[in-house]
Amino acid sequence: MEKRSFSMGIALVLMLAGTVRGDEGTTKTKHLSCTFAATFVSGVETHLDTNGDLRSASVHQGLVTCNIGRFLFQEEFEFLNPLPAPVTCPTGTTEFDLLQARVVLTAEETADQLFLADAAGGGTFCLHPDLTFSFTEQGTFAGGTGQFTEASGSFAGQGTGQYLVSGSKEGVFGGFGQFTETVTGTLTLPKGGEDEQESD
Repeated sequence: MEKRSFSMGIALVLMLAGTVRGDEGTTKTKHLSCTFAATFVSGVETHLDTNGDLRSASVHQGLVTCNIGRFLFQEEFEFLNPLPAPVTCPTGTTEFDLLQARVVLTAEETADQLFLADAAGGGTFCLHPDLTFSFTEQGTFAGGTGQFTEASGSFAGQGTGQYLVSGSKEGVFGGFGQFTETVTGTLTLPKGGEDEQESD
């Protein structure tokens, strides 16, 4: 009787261990490292004004090379009014805090899409008098399509760029320019939904 109880106990422990391993195996978390190269247009009327300040959100587009593959990306972003004086930006710059941003990365190989989101306070933009700039951002992965349907996690980035052309019309500043950015983060995906190729 004692031997039988011991055997049943071992079987129960193995069953529980199998259940735990199964739960752990439902997702996979990986380190993400990306380099962005992009262009932007600001001052264009997009009618996308999420805070009612009568200034439209601007748009970015470009290419992204990550350790999980290559992507096309598009982004809309919206800043708050400039601060009276820099708080985190260098002296002599104009500082803008981020209101919100949404990004879609589209995988070149599969066309699966990964969604990113920056909330209020998730980024700072430092504009220099010569129209060069630097910026930082923090955000989250917020789902997607295909292999990225239940994507989650967080990321942080920093970049630099410049306005190549600028002007104003009816009191609205506009510009076209470029920027590059490096982003690192932690991306969690459902296990078994990973078709992307890792390169590191």
